[in-house]
This record gives sequence, C-alpha cells and structure tokens, in this order.
Amino acid sequence: MPETPFYIHNIKLTNFKNFGFISLDFSENLNFITGNNGIGKTSLLDAVYYTCFTKSYLTSSDLLVPNFKDDFFRIESNIVLNTENQSIEIKYLKQEKKEVLVNKVRIDKQAEFIGKYPCVIIIPDDNQLILGGSEVRRKFIDSTLSQLSREYFTNLVIYNKILAQRNALLKSFYENRSFNKDLLDIYTQKLLECGKIIFNYRKQYLQKFVPIFQTIYQQIFKGNESISITYESELLLTDFETVMSKNEQQDRTAQRTTEGIHTDDLVFELNNFPIRKIGSQGQQKTFLLSLKLAQYELLKLEKQVPPLLLLDDIFDKLDVERISSILRLINTDRFSQVFITHTDEKAIQALIRENEIQNYKIINLGPLQK
Repeated sequence: MPETPFYIHNIKLTNFKNFGFISLDFSENLNFITGNNGIGKTSLLDAVYYTCFTKSYLTSSDLLVPNFKDDFFRIESNIVLNTENQSIEIKYLKQEKKEVLVNKVRIDKQAEFIGKYPCVIIIPDDNQLILGGSEVRRKFIDSTLSQLSREYFTNLVIYNKILAQRNALLKSFYENRSFNKDLLDIYTQKLLECGKIIFNYRKQYLQKFVPIFQTIYQQIFKGNESISITYESELLLTDFETVMSKNEQQDRTAQRTTEGIHTDDLVFELNNFPIRKIGSQGQQKTFLLSLKLAQYELLKLEKQVPPLLLLDDIFDKLDVERISSILRLINTDRFSQVFITHTDEKAIQALIRENEIQNYKIINLGPLQK
C-alpha cells in the first residue's frame, strides 16, 4: 500500500508562547530552525506538535501557553494530507472551551482527531524516559498506541477516569471508617474491562516495536552493544481479576489502587545492565533517539502515513560520527517532513555540505518576537 503524503505547508501563530504573531512556510522535507536560546525554536516545534495533538508537549495546562501579556492564543496550520489541502485552526481563550476546527468544521471529541495527523517529537527532557519513573515510559507507549487505535485511546481515557474515581472512593472509605464492597466492585469491574484491552494492545505493540528499535539503534551506533526492552506488567504473570482481588486489602490501607496496568513499566538494558546506571550520556541519547525513531517507523508502518518528526537540540552530547549517521538516516525516503532545531546556523550549513543534504530549508527566527 503506498504511503499517504503528509506535511505542514504553513503555520501562523498568534500569542503562542514566545510569539506575538508569526507566519512561516516550510519545506516538505528537512527544516532547520536556528536562532539563539530563548528565541522560540522549541516553542515553534511545540506549536507543530499542538497542531497534531490539540495539546502542548511541554506544558500540562493551556493556561501556560498564551504569550504572558494575553489570555488567548491561536494556531492556524495549512497542511497537505493525501494530496489534499487541509486547514487546522485551534483557538483558546481563558475560561472558554478550546475550539478545534478542521476545514472550518468544529471537532468536538478528541478521539475524532488523535491519530489523524501522526507526529513524533524528541526534546532534551525526554531523557526522563531513561532516567525517570515508570509513568514517563507508560506515556511513551500510550502516545504511540493512541495514534494507532481509537479503541485504545478511548479505553485509556475511561480507565484513567475510573481509576481516579476508585481512588477517591478508597480514600473516602478510609476517612469515614466505612466500607462498601459492592460499590467498590462496580469500579473494579469497569477497570478490568478497560484494563484488559489496554494490556493486550501494549503486549502486541512491544512485540512489533522491539525488533524495529534494535535495528535502528545498530544503524546509528554500528557497534557491538547489546540493547533490550522488557515489558513489565503484573498481567503477564496472572489475570487482572486475581491482581485486583489479592490487592483489595492493600488498596484500602493505601487509599489507592496499588496494582494494575497503570503500574506497567519498560526496562531498558545495555549489555544486560540498566542503561540508566551504566550508559554514558552519548549511549543514553542514542538509546533515546532510537526509541523515538522506532516509534516513528511503527506509526508509519501501521498507518501508511509518514509522521512529522520534530527534533529539538538532538546533536548535543553526540560525536560527529553519530550526528552524521542520524542526518544520513533522516535524509532518506524513510522520512518525510522533519524539523531540527540548532543554535548555530553555520554549524548546520557545514553539516548540510558534509552530508550532501538537498531539499531543505533553514529558518532563522532572528530576534525575539514581540
């Protein structure tokens, strides 16, 4: 099946983070975003990400997105998908419901939108995928599967909502020194229904994902390092009903649901040891890049649409050979539209010459937008 072309032709930002107003046209292929730190390079990538997900990758609340002088922002993007021109407009006004419009038609449910415009982003703080807690790694899995499956996304939203309600109920039981097993069982059953679906998706996803990841890592590193990813879940050892039943008393004491798919994790190893403990900064960054590029490959394979690839300051702490390997990799037909930020335009121009890159655009953001 041939791939569906997908790229952003133009974006206009109003009161979005650093920007008062800016309008930019992009190359269909490689886009290098240059400028000093604090100029808005990362904010521009976040605006592209926002276009694809209707939320920021960097900020948990929309309250923190508008330019500090204002209480609203707007993103207007013109894209090409399947050779058709489309417009995406996202409008936010404080204390009002956010509006998302595709070709002037309002989208009311996020599930109708997520996955339609696939995107993968890599930022320096993503090193928490390796160094941080399990929640970060679950979000990595969820980000991919939510773009691949509306069923997964819907069940994940429901699971998280029911989990919060069950935890609130457990806390209420503890504070009021009461207990209603029948009521607790209602929430437990709802968790079971959604959790089993989520677990099965995750298990199947990792079976496809790991071989792709290992191949990409070797393409970048070209060494003899052994790397592995192991999926950790209680549901690999026993059924979900047993997990919930055996932990009921512990849940009551802890006032929260102590086990379930919300405690799943991924174990990353280098030469049979945790990479977070033995990996150098360069090895950890190569591992991280490989994770994200494998995410890209799997999305592309499953959706037959090449995702947008957003790379923020990825060359830091990498040697020249690995930088060249990455540039050669993304400057192939495997990748479609790519955005790369860097502070030094001259260094980018040198890399372009050395790696014989064509079909690119350099966008220098210049002075801070007012």
